[in-house]
Amino acid sequence: AQQFKVFNREGEECVTESCKGTILRIVQSGRSTFYCPKCQR
Repeated sequence: AQQFKVFNREGEECVTESCKGTILRIVQSGRSTFYCPKCQR
């Protein structure tokens, strides 16, 4: 499942080869959201 590639990978390198950003975690409505701030705006 493509949409779960960054789940639970906080602090690790982004999965997008050309990015090299770091996965961050934020909490929204009591749920964790993982994302790369360079790839996702």
